[in-house]
Amino acid sequence: MEEMQKWVDEINQEINNSGSLIDDGKEKWKKRSIFKVPSQLKELNKNAYKPQRISFGPYHHGEAHLMAMEEHKHRALIHFLKRCKKPIELFVQRLDQVVHELRDLYLPLDPIWMLDKSKFLQILILDGCFILEIVRRFLNDYAYSDPVYGNDHNLMSYILLDMLILENQIPMTVLHTLLQVENGDEVIVLMVFSLNLLF
Repeated sequence: MEEMQKWVDEINQEINNSGSLIDDGKEKWKKRSIFKVPSQLKELNKNAYKPQRISFGPYHHGEAHLMAMEEHKHRALIHFLKRCKKPIELFVQRLDQVVHELRDLYLPLDPIWMLDKSKFLQILILDGCFILEIVRRFLNDYAYSDPVYGNDHNLMSYILLDMLILENQIPMTVLHTLLQVENGDEVIVLMVFSLNLLF
């Protein structure tokens, strides 16, 4: 009976300290936008929620079968920075200003990403620049035979499919921030429209 009273007291203390339960739930879930798929759904089709060629964001980062694309993400970042003629430090500073917000968009987020802010930002910058370069591949400033951005391959269709997987996402805030640093606010609407056309 003593154990039960202890539990009852703990519950009452939580109720008194947490304010409105409904409001707490609303605020918590309002922030989140990139979720992990429940294991019960994954069991129905193990490959439906698993990227096949490329990872975006922290959930599948580092998986062995996706590592080959990391080199192409790096190439995209270099290409992006050369084209825009802005130092990478500017992009890091701007995303660092919203890193807490970006972390809050993932549920759950492995504690490693809470401890290693630098690695979290690196992934988002690499992945964000890669996505922007995919949208811009029609500028034709990549070689025709480029394995990712050229016109002489089938890899792009697999990349686009992987971009649609629920757990394989980055927040739109990342793309908006990269574009704001690169070109200023006036290009945001045009780029978001282009991203919508892509899908």
